[in-house]
Amino acid sequence: MANSDKGFKIEIVTPQKVHFSGEVVSVTAPGEQGQFQILRNHAPLLSSLTKGKVKLTLADRSEQSFSILDGFFEVSSNQAILLTETIS
Repeated sequence: MANSDKGFKIEIVTPQKVHFSGEVVSVTAPGEQGQFQILRNHAPLLSSLTKGKVKLTLADRSEQSFSILDGFFEVSSNQAILLTETIS
């Protein structure tokens, strides 16, 4: 899938399955040092995550939310991955 001019690709993965794979405009996640937001062309980042809500804003401006207990988030070159044990 090619990235649009405003979005970037993200995968949200647990050991059981890929819960989300697609293009988003933004991601808000609960980092160890506080909540953060990722947009297209963000600088490379690796962060540990804590319990909280992950919010995705899709290209059509709709939103999806997931609750996580902990995990890791990495973004580089408009590609992001969120790894976590469980999602609810």
